[in-house]
Amino acid sequence: MDFEAVADAVEGVPYMTRAQGRWVYDHIRSADARDALDLGTAHGVSAAYMASAGARVVSVDWAGAEWDPSPVTVLERAGVAERVELVRDPSSSYVWWLKMQVEERSDEAGNCEPLYDFCYLDGAHNFTIDGLAVLLVERLLRPGGWLLLDDVDWAYDKDMGEAAIPYTQAEGILHPRSQEELWVPHMRAGLDLVVKAHPSCTELRIEDGGWAWAGKGPGAPKRVELATRRSLRYMLSQFLRRR
Repeated sequence: MDFEAVADAVEGVPYMTRAQGRWVYDHIRSADARDALDLGTAHGVSAAYMASAGARVVSVDWAGAEWDPSPVTVLERAGVAERVELVRDPSSSYVWWLKMQVEERSDEAGNCEPLYDFCYLDGAHNFTIDGLAVLLVERLLRPGGWLLLDDVDWAYDKDMGEAAIPYTQAEGILHPRSQEELWVPHMRAGLDLVVKAHPSCTELRIEDGGWAWAGKGPGAPKRVELATRRSLRYMLSQFLRRR
């Protein structure tokens, strides 16, 4: 589809700018990315740009999220609704959804059959969630695929100010966030400590505006010896038990 037509259709809707949409559109076209994953649907603008470039998109968000305009409205307005599968997951975060996808596509040796050529992650902006999310996304990315992280330098106190929540909730219990958790950019920590250090990350680019692109290189399948090694004492005990 024509980029300008889609950009005009989503003009003024957060959270991806026209310039950012152009970067994503051009990347998908040049890389011939057939299948894309969008983590953090929001209004659906990022999914619209990916779909307009020719990719089939799976866009995941929390089932309880409400947006005005809705992603359905935005995607229909952009004329790409038929190319986007909207997933509304009831789990606490998309990490559990990713976990289920990896499980379904993995063999006994731990090899995961990859599914996506591109992933855009603009979700929780929280290290606890996204530090694990990027590891699971890597399993689902085809060799040569790319992960794009948004808001690498976002931080609770800097970007939310007084609206920053000084605690997190788990199992109905409030846990206070430390001062460091409030001022350290969580996505930057995930980039430096998880993505950059991962063996499959063979290319890394930092874009103006807080974007980070990580390319996945080719890798050999993992092989695991599934046979259980048994000690002489164990085999003798089994023999005596049968007698």
